[in-house]
Amino acid sequence: MTFWPDGEAEVPTGPVVRVIYVSRSEVRGAVLNEMRRIRDHAVLNNRPYGIRVALLNMNGWFLQWIEGPQDGVDLLLARVGRDRRHHGLMVIHRSQGRPRLFRPWIGAIVQTPESDRQFDLRVHAQFERFNQGEMVEPTAVWLRLSAPPAPDMPRPLGRNPRVMLLSAQGAQAFNLLEWLALNDQRTLVRRRFAGSADDAPDVESDYADFPGYGPRGVRLVANARKGLAMGMTHAFLPEFAAVVLMLDGSAGRNLRLTERVLVACRQVHHSPLIVGLGGGEQVSADIQRLVERQGMPWMAAISPSARPDKTELWQAVEPVLTRLN
Repeated sequence: MTFWPDGEAEVPTGPVVRVIYVSRSEVRGAVLNEMRRIRDHAVLNNRPYGIRVALLNMNGWFLQWIEGPQDGVDLLLARVGRDRRHHGLMVIHRSQGRPRLFRPWIGAIVQTPESDRQFDLRVHAQFERFNQGEMVEPTAVWLRLSAPPAPDMPRPLGRNPRVMLLSAQGAQAFNLLEWLALNDQRTLVRRRFAGSADDAPDVESDYADFPGYGPRGVRLVANARKGLAMGMTHAFLPEFAAVVLMLDGSAGRNLRLTERVLVACRQVHHSPLIVGLGGGEQVSADIQRLVERQGMPWMAAISPSARPDKTELWQAVEPVLTRLN
């Protein structure tokens, strides 16, 4: 067993059973409040069985990803099948492999302009793939349903580079993504992740697809700094080709952000390209040494301006992202 530093539970090092099911939600009213009630009940009841769960609410559906020992997973499926907050439970993925969920419970709510019908079609397409024996990682199933690629992306989701944006201060990562989506007339998808305990904050994570950067396009995902401690970030961190650190004038803040990213990458045994983005002396040699000392690939994206605006930041980092293809 491996202890997860930010949590109270241990994570198995050997293979676990991974199951994903979908069901139609009967929840009316404030979905986030109901998700928190589900969380409190799940953490209490699942812990004795070594079960970890990720739950998504989107377009009138629940999508639940379960990991743990076979007996515990089967008991949980039987229990949730009797829950009146949903109906029509349908298993769309079952596999055995390494664990990807490192928290007792993860919750997500996705707000999207698409119709319920579009989500329904993806659900039934995934059900058909499962019945035909398709074997993929549970992350692929989750992304197909909750975060499908824009129709004009040149490759299916999973074959497009995913890039995380993190800022050392404020909401610069979200502001840059929103500005870029507006300029390129791309759809910005907003997501909300719920913490696994009362003292774990709820955080936002937004994304947009950009087909014009490189032959495969790129998906940019803005994450909150505090999201680095959340299970959903850890579960999907191995899917990212690069993490862009938006640095500022505080050497202390920049080092703290870098250290938090490196800790998360070390815990999930993943080595994405770490990109230091900023102006002038913001991208310091200390940051580079810290990254390279952990054996991680590093690249600097430096703007000639000491305090670059959004346009200057994008001009500095865009060539780096294009080369990821």
